[in-house]
Amino acid sequence: MRVLAELGLLDALLPQTQVIRRLHCLDRRKRALLDLHYADVAEGLHGAGTHRATLLNLLLGAAEEAGARVEWNRPIGQLKRDADGRCRLIDAQGREEGPFDLVLLCDGAQSALRAQSGIPCKATRYPWGALWFIGRRPPQLAADMLWQRVGSTRELVGFLPTGTKDDLVSLFWSIRLDRVEAWRAGNLDTWKSEVRALVPQAAGLLDQIEGQAQLSVAAYHDVRMRRWHGDRVAVLGDAGHALSPQLGQGVNLALMDAAELARALGEESSLEAALNRYSARRRAHLRFYQVATRWLTPLFQSDATALGAARDFALPLAQRIPWVRRQMILTMAGYKTGVFGSRR
Repeated sequence: MRVLAELGLLDALLPQTQVIRRLHCLDRRKRALLDLHYADVAEGLHGAGTHRATLLNLLLGAAEEAGARVEWNRPIGQLKRDADGRCRLIDAQGREEGPFDLVLLCDGAQSALRAQSGIPCKATRYPWGALWFIGRRPPQLAADMLWQRVGSTRELVGFLPTGTKDDLVSLFWSIRLDRVEAWRAGNLDTWKSEVRALVPQAAGLLDQIEGQAQLSVAAYHDVRMRRWHGDRVAVLGDAGHALSPQLGQGVNLALMDAAELARALGEESSLEAALNRYSARRRAHLRFYQVATRWLTPLFQSDATALGAARDFALPLAQRIPWVRRQMILTMAGYKTGVFGSRR
């Protein structure tokens, strides 16, 4: 929200969001596994639930108003360099654009250009992902809360209110990606019964689902880089640090990437120095969320069901410790830069 305010876009986005005041997660025994309130860290602090398309349309309009030239349906398949080091981009039809002084790689977790950037990287896909559905929020689901229910590490369902005039809510259901096709071929009512058994108040939302095709599949990736720049190249967003959405920070981290890169370019006299500063400034923030997510994901989405019992025992105790609870909320709010560090 701070970055959007700097861009002059926050006031336009907020009416299209839903204020989220807390994260509430119940375990298999209906005990509070997590109950975290933003306001416990700072009065008035809250999250904003929205649709990614809503945010992207707003950003796209602002980019075009600022003079950016946007070309659609031109997938870029190759990045090559001239003798002076500047970059050219080649699309799928072999057409070239450039040369460019700086290329930003923002093409997502499955980036086609990352491997051509010369920046060391390791990218893997998690075996688990999620089924997603967006529908009208029934009154039984609170409007200001990200609500989750877990069973073992193989059962997780969540609901995120996302605002707009239609009062929408997003449902996400954990699933192994190698079981998606079997789920699509299975009985929809059987699956609805599983969800209702965990969350009876979701019945009104489930009634809006008439076929498996209404649910999208989200795959999660883990992308690791030691630095997010190369020679005349910078990597932003999931292309540089994709992670599972356990902490809900994907869009936040990408916006912070853009803000820090812009600051570094404005502060340094040379491109090389600016790119070095960009990676240095992002390192602590990104490393914390990547490591934290990597550790948390198996507790909520994996075949290691014994971890679910450990999770159900440890997390309720941990959040009763004031300092630990505060760190959990700071993590949820996107502020953490290390176990003991945070940015405000």
